Amino acid sequence: MRLMMNRSPQSPVRSPHAQPMPRGRDDPAWPDTQRMVRGRDDLLSPKTQIVADRDDYLGQGRNDVGRRIGEDQVELFVTGDVAHSLQQEFSLHQPEFIALHDVGTSASLRLLSSLAAAAGARVQRLSIRRQGHGVALAVLQFVEVALKDGSAVRVYSTDVSVDAAQRAQIARVLLAHSKLGVLLVGDLPPNALAGQLAPLHESLRRGPWPNRDLLLLPLGSSIALAAPAAQLGADTPVAVHVTPHASKPKYAWNFIGGAWNRLHGRPGGERALSTELNDALPRPAVPPSQAPTEPMPLEPAAASPAPAAPAAAAPQAPRSAPAETRPMTMPMPVPGGTHWAGYIERCAAIKGVVACCVFDTHSLQVMASAGSSPAPERLAKQGAALLAATGEAARGLGMGPVRTEAAISTPSHHLILRPVPGHPGVAVHLVLQAATGNLTLAKLQLERIEAPQ
Repeated sequence: MRLMMNRSPQSPVRSPHAQPMPRGRDDPAWPDTQRMVRGRDDLLSPKTQIVADRDDYLGQGRNDVGRRIGEDQVELFVTGDVAHSLQQEFSLHQPEFIALHDVGTSASLRLLSSLAAAAGARVQRLSIRRQGHGVALAVLQFVEVALKDGSAVRVYSTDVSVDAAQRAQIARVLLAHSKLGVLLVGDLPPNALAGQLAPLHESLRRGPWPNRDLLLLPLGSSIALAAPAAQLGADTPVAVHVTPHASKPKYAWNFIGGAWNRLHGRPGGERALSTELNDALPRPAVPPSQAPTEPMPLEPAAASPAPAAPAAAAPQAPRSAPAETRPMTMPMPVPGGTHWAGYIERCAAIKGVVACCVFDTHSLQVMASAGSSPAPERLAKQGAALLAATGEAARGLGMGPVRTEAAISTPSHHLILRPVPGHPGVAVHLVLQAATGNLTLAKLQLERIEAPQ
């Protein structure tokens, strides 16, 4: 809790060099400075005001939804259902974002992972929960692409891990309030495609639908979307556009970025974004522990004071350390850039292990796996959910930041989840048979396995 001095209404203070505050959250303008003489009693006993909210004291400075609690973590506390609360937040802050929605495919999260991996970054998460409860009601995944003016625009996926009814409601809210809604269309027969687009068309007609631009992006080579696009936009105020077939994520992003620039960014303008997948996201800053360093030259100590020289000596060039002594620049750790095969083989050799995998906890990308059942994709998805729930439970109990691990036992199996040391955001998930494996011994053996460099 922070304390701030409560100034008199007649004497607000403003630095003459301060930049104007953003007006997205109805922040009042600061009037010019007025110098006043205050009484001695006011100076000796100033009034104070308790500021309980961090935004009131520091301010976020942006209109995005949620409060940032980490480099890749944003949280939002709600009192009602997720879809209605999101709609209220979007109506209040009116953020600019792009929404990716899957129709007969599951490509939106893969596109986010491709965007993040190209920049060496991570897919971010917006956790929506009720006040006082640790378990999230829903987790939305997104990345932040950079515009030419230096600001950022979020790209959300509507693929949310909730029940089907809530997922459809959240998807409609995201598409309705986005500046550009993108439908990633899989290889569907015409009847199935019409059945999936019919509820969306009804939502467009019924409204409210602030969005005015939808983009249909076919991922299957045999899809003809001209007729479905015309039917989707019929009797609605929304313009529906169709792109050519996109066989790779870089082509899909090229079409999405081009559509944004034509509709909202003005190609080459301040609100334009890069259409190249490798340049869409800003690269994360290198942590101080991994920043390149150079040793300072050490001057030899003089054995005895030297006599003053009659003439000034010529200045010497500054010394530099030999090239071979300078430490090499250490790159940021990027999931997928490490050879995990040997590590997962040693994990699979633990007695009782029937399946195991190493995965990225944010993008759910499987680095390496062993065993056939459960499938590695299921191990990654459920492992990330268990780690997130464990961390949120620890925070809800007031334990603060912890290094989350989990060991779960059922009558037939044991599960072990553990972050891989030296690789932030990467975890290993082991499944052991209870009849042949010992949970305590397996945890000790797993801790002794050295992670790859």
